[in-house]
Amino acid sequence: MHFLTSFLILFLSFSAIFAQTNNTPAQTDSAAGQSKILAIIIQGNEKTKEEIITREMKLKQGDNFDEVLAQQDQLRIQNLGIFNRVEVANIPTQQGVILVVTVSEMWYIFPYPIVFRNDRDWSRISLGAGLLYTNFRGRREVIDFSFWLGFNPSVRLAYTNPWILGKLKFYTSISVFARKIRNKFFTGLEADVDEERIGFNWRIGKRFGHFTYFDVNMGYQQLTVSPDTLNVTLSSSGKDRLPKMGFSFTYDSRDLWEYAHKGNYINLWLTKTGFFSEVTDYVRFGADLRKYIPIGPTTLAFRGAANLSRGETPIYDWVDFGFFTRIRGHFSERKSRVNRVIGSAEFRFPIRRITYHNLGPFESIGRYGSNFRFGISGGLFVDTGALWGVSDYVQLQIQDNNKLDTGDFISGWGAGLHVFMPYNNLIRLEYAFNEDWDGQFIIDALITF
Repeated sequence: MHFLTSFLILFLSFSAIFAQTNNTPAQTDSAAGQSKILAIIIQGNEKTKEEIITREMKLKQGDNFDEVLAQQDQLRIQNLGIFNRVEVANIPTQQGVILVVTVSEMWYIFPYPIVFRNDRDWSRISLGAGLLYTNFRGRREVIDFSFWLGFNPSVRLAYTNPWILGKLKFYTSISVFARKIRNKFFTGLEADVDEERIGFNWRIGKRFGHFTYFDVNMGYQQLTVSPDTLNVTLSSSGKDRLPKMGFSFTYDSRDLWEYAHKGNYINLWLTKTGFFSEVTDYVRFGADLRKYIPIGPTTLAFRGAANLSRGETPIYDWVDFGFFTRIRGHFSERKSRVNRVIGSAEFRFPIRRITYHNLGPFESIGRYGSNFRFGISGGLFVDTGALWGVSDYVQLQIQDNNKLDTGDFISGWGAGLHVFMPYNNLIRLEYAFNEDWDGQFIIDALITF
């Protein structure tokens, strides 16, 4: 029964994503509306350039006004992640329609203290500081410098530009880093082995239309292990040099990235690590498939994802449960292996609709202290997943036949509340059960998918 439940969830997650969803008949000319858009007025964007907003819109001046497209444009502008609130209104006139887009900008420069938990573990706290500029030059470019001490101390500088080369619609990001990371595999064995990493990553890609993205990424990092532990690195010297290159294809038609009500998400990726080396030579590849089906105000959501490897994959690049990726019902159980598959299904429903408020203590910062959102939704969920496989070079006593078996799957289910907070934050309060009906209370941030 355990395996049948796990298999059913994975099957539904993948099959629902590829099911045909567009069964709505084409609109007639009369249904589409005949009111021409005479002008598009953008207001509230004191920092953000107007073109950053209008390029997300399908509706253009001279088009016939369409209420459905206007709602979709509103959500795409909200997906930029730099506005507290976005409103799209049409003003009818005798000659046509004037479209008014009103945005409420977020505060965009954050010198901030850093206090966070690693791997969703309250015993792994890091402390530091950073400077985040989320709307540099008013063009949604991001500059992020941060450092922290404590658990997994790190320093990082990153720059992201979501739109370069004008109408060619390219985007790019680059980051440099130095960090010390506790190895997750040995953590599962209750041993402390640290990895010291230094390197860079660079990504460049192209956007096709509103929903499709393709990018190429490359990078390099040097990794050493402390203390020197046998067979953690691929090289016998205890230091691995890891050049890499890969690609990613994404199709994303979700209406709202943060909390989708309808749409599809498909991400296919591959990364090759090691070139012209007899020591380092392996490939990781995978897929992440999601579907959101609206049922009135409620949402039925499915996800299926795989992260797989070919070649001698070092321990520090294995995948895991119990750190960033978790199965609710087995939330705190830690394990690492070479390959991973997961599947989830959720039914989400509104409890208290999202409302926007101007809070007195924040009024001194003007428009940046307005339109703070609050709301509550509920959810019923089922999760399942499996880890399997070890690398041949690892000389450890691990019972694994490198094949996916029914006994590799773990599953959980439960219910919870999703609390919408200002500045695109979301808190989840959930209670989950495992296969033996052992329960656990979960407090976490952001929606699972």
